Amino acid sequence: MTPRIAALYTYPIKSCAGISADTMRFDALGPIDDRRWMLVDEHDDFITQRDQPKLALVRTARIDGGLRVFAPGMPFLQVSGVGGSWRATSCWDDRCAGFDEGVEARAWFSDYLGRKVRLLRFDADNPRAASPNWTGDASGKPGALTRFSDGFPLLVISTASLDDLDRRLVAAGLPPAPHQRFRPNIVIDGLAPFEEDYAVEITVGNPGEVPVILRPVKPCTRCTVTEVDPATGRQQPGVLQVLATFRADPKLGGALTFGQNCIVTGGLDGAIRVGDPVEVVIRF
Repeated sequence: MTPRIAALYTYPIKSCAGISADTMRFDALGPIDDRRWMLVDEHDDFITQRDQPKLALVRTARIDGGLRVFAPGMPFLQVSGVGGSWRATSCWDDRCAGFDEGVEARAWFSDYLGRKVRLLRFDADNPRAASPNWTGDASGKPGALTRFSDGFPLLVISTASLDDLDRRLVAAGLPPAPHQRFRPNIVIDGLAPFEEDYAVEITVGNPGEVPVILRPVKPCTRCTVTEVDPATGRQQPGVLQVLATFRADPKLGGALTFGQNCIVTGGLDGAIRVGDPVEVVIRF
């Protein structure tokens, strides 16, 4: 069967719930609006579900260049998406910057998390390059830049790989894992289990349209975020334990991997849609 796009997601606020979409468009930094915002602590260090799992319950809706934000037990928050004081921050080993979304956002998220935090909007005039160790000749070019993601503009997984993992989870007496635990941007149906591990190019689009061309550049290493139940915002261990039985990657020091980090090498002015055919070039 012809592989096709099964689902598309963006995550406007890093480590908060994603938005399912029928269409995904791109700019030089990846999917438009993906990880455009990020929470930081009093030291301007970024905050994620790794230490604040209840962020999984924070939902967003895009409005007029800004955001409307929702969480259990909280009134909705409106974020303007304009202005704000400039602040330096970091995301892992990368220095980057953003604009403070203001007192109301600061108070809302601080109240929800029970600690002092602020919401930053990525400074697009200071683009962040995905790792040159993995992006090669595309390093620093449009499509190999990112915002507040963990390191790359796109994450791709396949339904067959998740089905394989789910069978192993159930055999271990654990519940299956919804794909939201892995926070993909693109979910592909019609591949063999873990076939994406061997992909060197992924082309998406219908005949007669400008195709979007993706290059897988690095297996995605997995952490405790996969063990946060997106429906409850609570830790539910087991996924990493099962991944450890068959997904330790010796090329990455034994790190557990699932999915592929990708860059965009063609068609930045195009779009991809749920149901679009996918052509995958495999190299073993």
